Amino acid sequence: MSMAGMSRRDRTILAVVVVVLMYGIAALIWFSGREAAWAKSRKAYENAKKTLAKENKLISEKAAWQKKSEEISLKMPMAAEDESTETRWQRLLEKIAAANKVEIKGEQPKPEEEHGGVWEMPIEVRVEECLSRIVKFLYDLENAEGGMFDVRDLDISSRNNGFLTVKFTLTSAYMKGPAK
Repeated sequence: MSMAGMSRRDRTILAVVVVVLMYGIAALIWFSGREAAWAKSRKAYENAKKTLAKENKLISEKAAWQKKSEEISLKMPMAAEDESTETRWQRLLEKIAAANKVEIKGEQPKPEEEHGGVWEMPIEVRVEECLSRIVKFLYDLENAEGGMFDVRDLDISSRNNGFLTVKFTLTSAYMKGPAK
């Protein structure tokens, strides 16, 4: 049956049905992506709620954090503004190495960096030794008297002679103040 053979009323009904179908398809396409967007928004909202709860917990523990910060500040070494800290930390490193019978094969100090009033002096270190001495040496560095050290970027490789080659960055933390 062709359109010419249809009555005006039938053509009108057909046109209305086609228009309603087109609107229905458009609405289906339009709203089908919205469900995923709402799910994504809900997930982002839940993550933001969790982050807010963690931050509120940290804020509520402010007094404990301040106390801990003051304790660490009291233990942190102090260097004079004009003091060369490079040799100070290298001497302490060599002293601890000698006490643990560890021979330093290479050490390369890097420029000091300031992080909110705390200064850091990284030193690239390379040693070759047996495992037990290396473990004791690294432990003594982390717990050194007169210095606050942190061992970072630890790289350990094995050699056939029973020794380990250890490369790491020893970072010393300290504060600077007026000369004493």
